[in-house]
Amino acid sequence: MTREEMVVFINAILEQASVPDVMAKLTEQRLATVRFGQNRITQNMDTFERRLRLTLGDGERQAVYSTHRIDMDAIPSILHSAMEMLETASPDPEYMPPVEAGQVYPVVEKWDAETARANPDDRTGAVAAAIETAERNDLEASGITGVSVDTTAIGTSTGNLGFQRSTSAFLRLTMDRGKGSSYRSINSVAWCDLPVDKTVEEVSQEAEADMNQADLEPGSYKLIFEPQAVADLVPYIAWSLNARQADEGLTVFTGRQGEKITGDMFTMSSMVNGIPKGVPFNEEGLAAEDAVWIEKGVLINQPCQRYWAKKTDREPLFIPGTLSIEGGEGSTADLINSVDGRALLFRRFWYIRFVDQKELSLTGMTRDGVFLVENGKIIRPVKDFRWNWKPLDLFNRIEILGTAVRKGQNSIPPMVISETVLG
Repeated sequence: MTREEMVVFINAILEQASVPDVMAKLTEQRLATVRFGQNRITQNMDTFERRLRLTLGDGERQAVYSTHRIDMDAIPSILHSAMEMLETASPDPEYMPPVEAGQVYPVVEKWDAETARANPDDRTGAVAAAIETAERNDLEASGITGVSVDTTAIGTSTGNLGFQRSTSAFLRLTMDRGKGSSYRSINSVAWCDLPVDKTVEEVSQEAEADMNQADLEPGSYKLIFEPQAVADLVPYIAWSLNARQADEGLTVFTGRQGEKITGDMFTMSSMVNGIPKGVPFNEEGLAAEDAVWIEKGVLINQPCQRYWAKKTDREPLFIPGTLSIEGGEGSTADLINSVDGRALLFRRFWYIRFVDQKELSLTGMTRDGVFLVENGKIIRPVKDFRWNWKPLDLFNRIEILGTAVRKGQNSIPPMVISETVLG
């Protein structure tokens, strides 16, 4: 559907609804992917979905109705089904009407026409390059690559209309031989901007370097986190930031807004038109805003849903689909070269779980490469191990920050953490 067709459909829903509070969201998504494992393609998919999510409210009760029937003739039937749900709904003590009129949605350009065509040769070519390189080096390649094309139109009975379209190209690649392995995840708005060949070669070389792992000798080590390792930890901070959970005493941030929670070298923000770009509105049609969450270690803002914002006399605020950790200068290799004494280089973490959400204490495993570093040189790979850390404590001890790079929907730098006792 074109932008005009989607907006016309949304307006027709709003005009024909018989209740005062209406929120309509119409989405289209095309997802074209190739999965591969053990050096062969295991799945090739190209799917398309169009969906309407309709929220009706009468001031006390609310109903959410979803359907794939998107045509003008179906609107009376859609509204009838949604009204039946509303009539049997229980009163909602946290009922909120649609967002107030006058929302100003930022323009977010993240569209590439060539990527939107989802040429299958691009996807299969990337997989072929990964498999050929893996076979040449006696490795096994696995992962997924593809593109997504997303379009969203929203409207509220209070008079707000919004539209957004986006493309995303991605490759997630693992190469391994036994216990030795490496991994990379790359994303871009445009397929042509993905450094596929460079990534394939790097992952192959890193997997080869991860062979013949040795046990970790207990002791004190500085920690060198590649951007992916930092990116694996940051979401747990973001999830814990929620203002309501903090006010209810459920997280480490309870009563700490305006206080120092970590070190001076840690700043986390969301820029709607940063790198990568975010979204212009959320599920309720609330306009996105730039926000600084933690500035030089001080908790500045917390995401707050509309109901809780009204209850606590705050402004509603949400993370607009992107986070940025402020970086410095230099690549991971530069950071390695700058470290004196012993250090450990971490590529990635997984199986991460909360140990205690009130303390923001996590446990997890290393994966796809841990290396002993001595006086700026990588010495040998180390066997994977389980860790128990508190991210705020780690980020309180940052010594060096490198240049931030895109990791998924976030901008993340590599970093060096001061000495930590391990083993």
